[in-house]
Amino acid sequence: MTRRRRLVWVAGALLLIGTAAAAGHVGRSALDLQQALETATADAALATEAVGAGDLERAERAASDLVAEIAPAVPDDPLWHAAEAIPGLGANLSAARRTAAAIVRVGDDVAPTMFSTMRALSDADAPAAVRTLREAAPALRRAASTQDDIARDLADIDRTALIASLADGVGRVVDAADDLRTATDGAAQAAELVPAMLGADGDRRILVTLQNTAELRTGGGITGTFLELRARDGVLSLEAQRDSSDFAPAEEPLAAVSAAEVRALGDGIGRYVQNTSMTADFRVTAQLASAWWERSGGSQPDVVVSMDPVVLTALLGAVGPVDTPSGELDQSNAIHRLLVEPYRTLDQDGQGRYFADAAAAVFTAVTERARPVALVSALAGVVDEGRVSIWSRDPEQQEILAGTVFAGPLARQEAAGPEAFAVYFNDATGGKVTPYLTVGLETRSGVCRADGLREVDVEVDLGNRLTKEDAETLPLSVTGGGHYGVKAGNIAPTVTVVTPRGWYAGGVTLDGSAVASVDAEDDDRLSVTYRVDLAPGASQVLTFRFVAGPMVSTDAVGPQLLHTPLLAPVEVRSGRIGCPAA
Repeated sequence: MTRRRRLVWVAGALLLIGTAAAAGHVGRSALDLQQALETATADAALATEAVGAGDLERAERAASDLVAEIAPAVPDDPLWHAAEAIPGLGANLSAARRTAAAIVRVGDDVAPTMFSTMRALSDADAPAAVRTLREAAPALRRAASTQDDIARDLADIDRTALIASLADGVGRVVDAADDLRTATDGAAQAAELVPAMLGADGDRRILVTLQNTAELRTGGGITGTFLELRARDGVLSLEAQRDSSDFAPAEEPLAAVSAAEVRALGDGIGRYVQNTSMTADFRVTAQLASAWWERSGGSQPDVVVSMDPVVLTALLGAVGPVDTPSGELDQSNAIHRLLVEPYRTLDQDGQGRYFADAAAAVFTAVTERARPVALVSALAGVVDEGRVSIWSRDPEQQEILAGTVFAGPLARQEAAGPEAFAVYFNDATGGKVTPYLTVGLETRSGVCRADGLREVDVEVDLGNRLTKEDAETLPLSVTGGGHYGVKAGNIAPTVTVVTPRGWYAGGVTLDGSAVASVDAEDDDRLSVTYRVDLAPGASQVLTFRFVAGPMVSTDAVGPQLLHTPLLAPVEVRSGRIGCPAA
């Protein structure tokens, strides 16, 4: 064997040995990383469970264990990075490394700020909470920015190129990162908004409008009670209150309402105080509420907050039972006592006083004994249901609010994305009949047309639980007594479906038969409206069909459906459109 050939063999042997060693190194690193990720998953579950239980010490310990376990296993050497370029295998190695690095980054750069803020707020009263949020604002902004970067990086991982088990694990981490992103963004926004809105920079006047969901409107219910709160350094005091009966109708609308909503629902949106929340645009609702309040002699509000009795029930869960002139109100009896009992037993004036007294009692208890952390926990569910909306007169604060869940129905639909439809209810009965109305919602989507355009059905099932005897015996305040064009005992919900941008009307059917609807367009969104008249014991099915414009994707999984907050949550079903046989 010549010297040249020997050198070739030696070089080849060394290359094979080196390749095997590299493969062994990468393999060992991958195994270490897999084991660390499995352990980290358990630690993450413990941390999440502890946060939910309010045990910050246990949560911090679990988060610390998570980082200590996974950080040493995150590969950061040339051999691993070179292996990430190998077709097929490389995508899986890269995804595993990026996912592990993201977890470590959360533990090092995001979690400590969140935990320290939560600890400072855990037993703080309102003034202390305001100070804590103001001091923590810069750190919370940095944590939110970091978490945004982490979430975006994880979202860029192509899970279709991964083996099934890794794709599933990456998906779980992405979901957790998105949830944490929501929390960090919310914390940063709260630190920007809450101190100023609660009077850290001087007195602020907060106008609270209570929606009575016993009589439906787009944003929840008729606007029945106004409360003015004064905020100073986090301390709230109840300054004044009015009932809807204190406001006379206006000859002209008090604020501009979109032409589409006026076409569908009439100009009474701006002329009757009870209709303040009939518009989906909460900016208009806030302008109307402010105008009504100032028209009655009240001070110009800095902030307008809208909520309904379900929110009051949640507040009672945080502050405990309260005494009212009509007896004790607690979380278990609030809905019945606020939305059913008074309309069966009291006259109109008595009903207004009853509701206003109850609201004042709850808010007095909140100002006197609520802890901010307890309130946040108690209100989480009702906020997600769209039962709390907030507007600020300050342009910078309003800009922040506009991107949050508090921005009102129209903004929530916008934030839900290009596949979000919305169903809004406005009762035409003239009585408090919502407790007797049943609602079912379903969406169906599919492509059946020869032109390939997608279609969506929004089905609304409506029922009337009142009996003929109820129609004859219940007071006018419940049935409306036939004075508003609806026969006593009937329920007449006006249903409006608002599409995402770029959709067209495909017709409306009532129990399978075509009916004429009121169609209008605003900002490239289509709204289709139809009023149903339900006799006692009856039920009917409204189906709204829509056709996607040519620029709308046909690849979507299915539409989202938002809706007016009702007395109880409604499960939105989903399915496929049945195409007719060829």
